[in-house]
Amino acid sequence: MRRSLATRAGLPFRHPDVRTLDRGPSEVAGPAGRRHHGGGRSAVTATRIEVPEGRTVDLDGPVHYVEWEGPADRTFVLVHGLGGSHLSWLAVAPRLARHGRVLAPDLPGFGRTPREGRRSRLTDLRALLSRFLAEVPVGGPAIVCGNSMGGGIAMLQAALEPTTVRGLVLTNSVFPWARGGMPAPIVLLGFGLYAVPFLGEWVARQRVNGLEAETAVKVGLRIIAHDVTTIPEDLVRLHVGLLVEHQADPDAGLAFLEAARSLLSLGRRPEATRWILEHVICPVLVIHGREDRLVPVAFAQAALDGHPDWEMRLLPRVGHVPQMEAPERWLAAVEDWLVGSDPR
Repeated sequence: MRRSLATRAGLPFRHPDVRTLDRGPSEVAGPAGRRHHGGGRSAVTATRIEVPEGRTVDLDGPVHYVEWEGPADRTFVLVHGLGGSHLSWLAVAPRLARHGRVLAPDLPGFGRTPREGRRSRLTDLRALLSRFLAEVPVGGPAIVCGNSMGGGIAMLQAALEPTTVRGLVLTNSVFPWARGGMPAPIVLLGFGLYAVPFLGEWVARQRVNGLEAETAVKVGLRIIAHDVTTIPEDLVRLHVGLLVEHQADPDAGLAFLEAARSLLSLGRRPEATRWILEHVICPVLVIHGREDRLVPVAFAQAALDGHPDWEMRLLPRVGHVPQMEAPERWLAAVEDWLVGSDPR
């Protein structure tokens, strides 16, 4: 029963009531109504973004990942979102490694992991994450941090194989639809186009090759970020370089398209998405940018209403990728949670 429902799961979608938590620069809600306030707007620092040497593990084909060494008693596995990669985590991973080993894989068809015939539905990506956790020595259950689609994959892994996950950090994760929020029109339009046979394939190819790489990256960041000037310039340049690599790959938009369609399909199965949320039993931290155009904060707040043991940190003036837009605040939220929840 567990697997039959879970294979239909993915983008969670609906919950009735919403409560407002944004009463200051940032706010945490958790067990017994515990709240903590954090700082305000993050500024871009001059810190240089560095990329560790890539590694590869064979999981029915090569899977590229990067690693930061840290204390051996804790491992973080960072799962990127739709259209993301290991680059999504570069601004936070080095400091996160003070608290444990950090691994950031690229899912098939994303980053530097070739698709090589592998599927990119959420259930397939979750299965690959499971194999990654099993075959790359992580030293026991991991804290899985997921952004956007990666949050959905992380929740599904925690629900299906709870012994592999000791905690979740859900960063602007996909959540059930809820009253009080709606994705931006440009987001709804994009996913609507992806759903149309043949047209979706054309749009996905244009997403990779329709614009010069630097322009395409900056347009994309304007959609997902609240203020693109908060994203380090080094990180923007790295995304441009990776897109140039993808533009040479004739299959480069297929994984994105299949994953996007999977999210849409799973959104029509609220019973499956409810099953996932009900079966997550590990400690959970929800970090959500208040100005997210893709996953409205109302969706995250509604999910928290059903899980009073989860903690939440809302970040004002931050969009869909807090770990890129406000890395210091993202790290502060995670570090506070590690001290208070001790997910071991």
